[in-house]
Amino acid sequence: MEVTIKDIVEVLELERKKLELGLRRAHLQVQAADMNNKDGNREDYSTNFNTISNALEEINKLLLDRSSMLKNAGIIFCYIYQERISDLDSKLSTFSLSEQIMAIKAKNGPIYELLKERGALLKKNYEERENLAKLLILISKVKDQDIKYKLAEALKKGEIKEIIHLRGRGKECDKELYEKIAAIFNRLGISASISADGGMLSSHPPVKGEVPFVIANKKVWVSAEAADKLLINISNIEKLSPHLQWKNAQKQIMELSENEEKEFAELQKKYLALLKEQDEILKSFKEEESLSVKVS
Repeated sequence: MEVTIKDIVEVLELERKKLELGLRRAHLQVQAADMNNKDGNREDYSTNFNTISNALEEINKLLLDRSSMLKNAGIIFCYIYQERISDLDSKLSTFSLSEQIMAIKAKNGPIYELLKERGALLKKNYEERENLAKLLILISKVKDQDIKYKLAEALKKGEIKEIIHLRGRGKECDKELYEKIAAIFNRLGISASISADGGMLSSHPPVKGEVPFVIANKKVWVSAEAADKLLINISNIEKLSPHLQWKNAQKQIMELSENEEKEFAELQKKYLALLKEQDEILKSFKEEESLSVKVS
């Protein structure tokens, strides 16, 4: 059995759903308090409250099962900026639910600023859930437990405060693994690079930067060296695609001449060649999609 990127993404999505349902239930609780002083439909409240509570119970069961699976795979599950999120949670816990809901409605004040910051950090974690999942799997592959712990701590802090020495027990570090970890740290906004003497630090720009692209509504990352090549490839596909679509539409409603058939075949050939070229450029990124770790 293996833990895949999809499994961790599912946990992050369940956590988001749990938060949303928790907020809805909290809002209902505040409404219920108002009903004690006003006329209201208590039956509707009870039905909605029970429905949400049952959904939360199911999510908690799923999360308990997934958490056990991640732990058995050696994955240290954590969030980007987890320390700051925990700090904000602690500060918000000093305010009542009604005070927090009133702050959300007013959209101003110190409570709202705390909620706003927390919301922004949680949103970032959700938006970056695939990269976060990849990073958690890569960190789990680090054999040295001290290094693994320090990498997870850097993720929680949202920065690498001290150099993480990657050469443990007199052995050369797994250069490829650590370079990939550093690359994904950078994707998440955490500056990281590998020094010549085998340390991960944040004081220098990445040795090999990456450039993001959006292809078919999916964000992909390529090396700086491949960025220009991919840009040209995308441009050529965008130029060719309308001509191919037009010829294909014509073919559906009329018989093409011999020359038109040859032109259509040539367009298809060029289009497939461009797609093949794009696959080759994105080879390294697509290999990331199959990252996994065995459950012991």
